[in-house]
Amino acid sequence: MTRVETADAKTLVPLVEGVDPELAALPAPARGRRFATMTLMALVVATSLALLASLRSDLAYFFAGDAVQSLGQVTELDTAGLQTNAFVSIEGTPMASRTVHYTRLLGGSYAVFPLAGQRRILAHVAANGSRSGRADPRTTYSGRLVTVGELGGRFSAVRRHFEAGDFPISAETYVLMVDEPPGSYLWSVGLAVLALLFVLANLLLLRRWFRPIRLERRASL
Repeated sequence: MTRVETADAKTLVPLVEGVDPELAALPAPARGRRFATMTLMALVVATSLALLASLRSDLAYFFAGDAVQSLGQVTELDTAGLQTNAFVSIEGTPMASRTVHYTRLLGGSYAVFPLAGQRRILAHVAANGSRSGRADPRTTYSGRLVTVGELGGRFSAVRRHFEAGDFPISAETYVLMVDEPPGSYLWSVGLAVLALLFVLANLLLLRRWFRPIRLERRASL
């Protein structure tokens, strides 16, 4: 227990564990507002944890290293043993007639097309807003290998376009995210750190603001 002198330097006010009894005696906040604040902070924690969980594969890919694995010609590739979330390079010829263009909500135009001679691997490249229908001039593509299922809802519109064009794809179809090496996923680290800070900050504030205060009555010295 510590003591603090008042302004007139005559009265000593005892502090129990650093808590001013007069402040502790003030009316507590309204229950509704208190409950709403706690609920909002808990929701922020839950949302941040969900974001961290969704970033696991991106973080794993970032820390996988920049060594590219060459898979050779796409027509000779056995897709049964392919490992996803890996940095690979594949050789193949793009099929311009099967190209699907789309634009992301946050900006950027992209083209998705199969490589000739097979239907199991698609290439996903930045189109820079071009919809001319011209094929990508490259025959070797390197990037992150994932599946349509791993891409989730963000690839659903592209999937429907392929199916409408009599080129059905499934959740097991592979997509090569061209020109996306592990180093390009540094943003996932920053986003994960930000989400973790939200979790820690809200947990600390919840503990500090809403824990019960216990005052022990002690004789004044």
